[in-house]
Amino acid sequence: MDSRREARERLRKLPDAQRTAWLNIAEEEFMAFGFEAASLNRILTRAAISKGQAYYYFADKGELYRAVIERAFSEFAGLLEVAPAAPDSAAAYWQQIAALFGNVTTILQQNERLAEIGRGVYREARAQIAIVDLLENLHSRFERLIETGQRLGAVRSDLPLDLLTSMAFAALREADRWFALNARGYDQGTVLMLNRRVFNLFTAILAPSGESHLAGPSATSF
Repeated sequence: MDSRREARERLRKLPDAQRTAWLNIAEEEFMAFGFEAASLNRILTRAAISKGQAYYYFADKGELYRAVIERAFSEFAGLLEVAPAAPDSAAAYWQQIAALFGNVTTILQQNERLAEIGRGVYREARAQIAIVDLLENLHSRFERLIETGQRLGAVRSDLPLDLLTSMAFAALREADRWFALNARGYDQGTVLMLNRRVFNLFTAILAPSGESHLAGPSATSF
């Protein structure tokens, strides 16, 4: 295990109250100033942490930002309604995907804090670099979702799995980026209409040629 991963483990093992207090202060700093302009020294001063103590738990500002985003991911996942059972047909698969996306949209409309954390990720390239392993984990989970769809005949199988996954994941993240940064400029009805159209585009990319599926709401996430 490398030094960064060891530090992450030490941070996770801190008493909940102490870890929460540190991450709350860091989150406030990143939300107020963005990743680049956020000051690690300001965070440490507010949290009453020495630099020596800080580096025992996170190697640099990027690692602290990663911890804040990882916590937000976990909180967000906990708010999602998990499907009661694995889908047993192509129709059930797409219905569950539509419901999942709809839940994501609802959560972000109701939780401005999580929505703003997500927007921050897209505003700065270095913010995305800091959480690259978290994004890779999302990509892997998305690939497993694609594989499930292929087993059910809901997702095309005429392309290599890694190519299909990468293309669809890139499209999903670009839609996510656009909604994260622009959706507040539209009324709710327009956002829902655009979401449905994006969902239809997403299914058109993945569904076997010539097949159509029930349209559902799209969503924004991280």
